[in-house]
Amino acid sequence: TTKNTASENPECQSLLALKVRMDEILSRNCYIAKSEYRSVLLNEKKLVEFFGVLKNSNMLESFCENNNFNVSVAEDTLTQYMNFEALADEHNETFIRNTMTSDKAYLDNILRDVDPQIKLDDDQRRVILTDEDYCLVIAGAGAGKTTTVAAKVKYLVEKKGIDPTEILVVSFTNKAVQELRDKLNRDL
Repeated sequence: TTKNTASENPECQSLLALKVRMDEILSRNCYIAKSEYRSVLLNEKKLVEFFGVLKNSNMLESFCENNNFNVSVAEDTLTQYMNFEALADEHNETFIRNTMTSDKAYLDNILRDVDPQIKLDDDQRRVILTDEDYCLVIAGAGAGKTTTVAAKVKYLVEKKGIDPTEILVVSFTNKAVQELRDKLNRDL
């Protein structure tokens, strides 16, 4: 048997399952929201601390040898766990860049029915493609916040299949609220 999956040690099996789970999350062809991985990481904190103590005590190699587990897999998993947020950010940046290219025609015309003159800039497109559970749009007057939020709602409904009744849009001014209400309910 090869060292890696042969271990019957529950900690080794759990560490391997964590590695598989993290790899699965990072291999998705979509934006990875923090809520999709934070609970996974938090649930495995004690396991990672266990292996971290072994590593810091220079006992990881002998532990893995005694349990028929590949030390490189253990070390790689610990490194991936410690850097997961940065890896997810890098994944998301790549996803946004690729989607801005592959969905260029869609994004160029997302609000065409409302106003054929509307052209979204790269920052607006990034807001639309960022798929966190919460999205805060802050920009100066006339920068296109209302347009961006309206386009994001349309994207969520059309491309992500989100039920419009599950989307909450909040604004700080009555004027923006009315403008959004008009764009979303009447025009879109």
